Amino acid sequence: MSVLRTALLFAATALALSAAARAAADPAAATVELKKGDSIIFLGDSLTELAGKEEPKKHVTKGYVRIVREELEKAHKDKDLKVDWVATGGHTVPDLLKRVDKDVIAKKPTLVVIQIGCNDARRIPKEQFKAGLEELIDKLHKADIRVVQCTLTSVGEKHDGSNPDDPKLEDFAEIERGVAKEKKVPLNDLRKAFVEYWKKNNPDNKPNGILTYDGNHWNQKGHDFVAEQMLKKFK
Repeated sequence: MSVLRTALLFAATALALSAAARAAADPAAATVELKKGDSIIFLGDSLTELAGKEEPKKHVTKGYVRIVREELEKAHKDKDLKVDWVATGGHTVPDLLKRVDKDVIAKKPTLVVIQIGCNDARRIPKEQFKAGLEELIDKLHKADIRVVQCTLTSVGEKHDGSNPDDPKLEDFAEIERGVAKEKKVPLNDLRKAFVEYWKKNNPDNKPNGILTYDGNHWNQKGHDFVAEQMLKKFK
């Protein structure tokens, strides 16, 4: 083997090890390698429920689940991927725990993306939220299902932290980050992505109309943005 080829191989190996180390230390840097026959379920609340429905809605023509499904089918025609959703408006982590065996694990997915938190932050104690997330991920792992954890997004789109629920939302998003690290699962930090987007694209500090139509539920631009963030997590 030539000296140059050896050096290139060494550099490539070092980069791969460095990326693996970053992913282990920071779940937000980790991605999921898609395998042939993978079945993906997006699990959540109204944000995902609205994202999966096939009929056009007032503010949305195509939700993020459908966008992700179509993009993955185009990019990985040889993998026979399946993309579905299990979600109900108003649901919290305790609700997901009640239905995960029958509505999720029974369908035998290979990957579940958990998108939850906005309802929890306004209704249940932080300790219950953390324990519930941990139990949910443990149940999925016990069924040999890979997991991606998302952080919650918004109830109000002002970028300066002045939305009334921002303190609670930030606390619960931080819990999701910590649980992802503790359970060693990839993190899709939607909260961080949303805040960064508002700072660049909401100069008037509007409470809604940027990525949502009411501060919470995503408009079409919001669904496009979330789909983009979701697709980044898949290799």
